[in-house]
Amino acid sequence: MSYAFRRRLASTAVVAGLVCAAAPALSAPAFAAQPVTATQTVSAAATAAAAKAHIRLPLSLPDTDVISRALEVQFANTHWNWTAWNDSTPVAFGDAQPNYQCAEFVARALAAAGLVPGLSPDAPQSDYFDYAAPNGKVYDLLLISDLPQYNNLYAYLMDSGIGQDVGDQPTQAQPGDIVVTYLGPDGTPSHTGLVAQAPTATSEATVDAHNNARLDYGYSYYAPSHLVRLVPNALLEVWTWAATQEAEHPQPAPATVTPQQLLRGPGLGDPAGPQV
Repeated sequence: MSYAFRRRLASTAVVAGLVCAAAPALSAPAFAAQPVTATQTVSAAATAAAAKAHIRLPLSLPDTDVISRALEVQFANTHWNWTAWNDSTPVAFGDAQPNYQCAEFVARALAAAGLVPGLSPDAPQSDYFDYAAPNGKVYDLLLISDLPQYNNLYAYLMDSGIGQDVGDQPTQAQPGDIVVTYLGPDGTPSHTGLVAQAPTATSEATVDAHNNARLDYGYSYYAPSHLVRLVPNALLEVWTWAATQEAEHPQPAPATVTPQQLLRGPGLGDPAGPQV
């Protein structure tokens, strides 16, 4: 199957699944009949999704981008103060969340928008700790810090092609983009959050984050940082990537104990600890 054919098939599947809104979040593509182009303007369904998430997005974005970004922010706005992935007991603004840290929060928001193939936003924490991606790699999506033996959340964003690191560009932030703080050893990543609101002429962008619990917190508090912008048609890109990679990297049977579990277990969190 050619790359171009896979891309058209993925386009048909993911656009139909989002626009029809058959489910609040996607963990696999749904199949239907109407592909759309990257230049399609915002539809009524996309407008409704953005309104439900209370976000402002450029009207030129394709439907898939508007809806997937809205699903990310909607998840973040309703889970920013959860104690754990399976415990909705609210913590106070600014409190630590040692059992539901920053990278996991962002990863689950991405999954809620269908941007992590095979994962749902309510999958067990262990599935995020050892995410067997379509490219044959195992990612620790609970981690943003740099540890040599792990492929962290940032590595997934780059490898899957859905993220573009544009550096220190807060004025370019749009809802659904990711901010990565660089306060680790030797200027390495230490924290992450999800952009909730774009900047305006009078206010900076805002961020939802975990550990510590933040809702619509000022983007500048995450400095020094890089903006990881979602690429255009990110949902289409990730499912095309998944289809191509799965054909090239058949998944082996899961081991009883993975190499990562020998070194670090779920619940230990990111070694960077609580952040802003």
